[in-house]
Amino acid sequence: MKTTYTSLLIIAGLFSVIFLFNACAKPDNSAILPKEQQVVGTWSINRIQLKIYVNGTFMMDTILKQTPNPVNYVSFDANGGFEYKFNTASADVGSYEFAGGGALITNSTPRSYNWTMLTLTNVLFTVVSKGADPAFPGALVERYQTFVR
Repeated sequence: MKTTYTSLLIIAGLFSVIFLFNACAKPDNSAILPKEQQVVGTWSINRIQLKIYVNGTFMMDTILKQTPNPVNYVSFDANGGFEYKFNTASADVGSYEFAGGGALITNSTPRSYNWTMLTLTNVLFTVVSKGADPAFPGALVERYQTFVR
């Protein structure tokens, strides 16, 4: 008889814990908002990963080391203003706009960015850009960037 009550108590406890965690979870409503509103704000640059290809052959994969001066971030304001700062003392400042196919294009000084959006939630934003990089002559470089709030 005692094992029956113990089993019932354990089952009731498990249901209570499950109910508590489900009741406290905040739903992600980011899919409801348009991307133009979701990107607005300041995002920390969490990681930049490079994939290098030479003549169509994958050569190497690397993650860039972060040395913030004092912080690495990307910022989008509601009026189209843009700032990007990674491992430098000053930020690239300019404007941004959305294009078809999930493209996010910036016009900033001294460097502009042309990203394709991969993931966009209220806490995670990932983009990729593809092209040449002076650090890897003759190679195609895919630059994956992860931004977090």
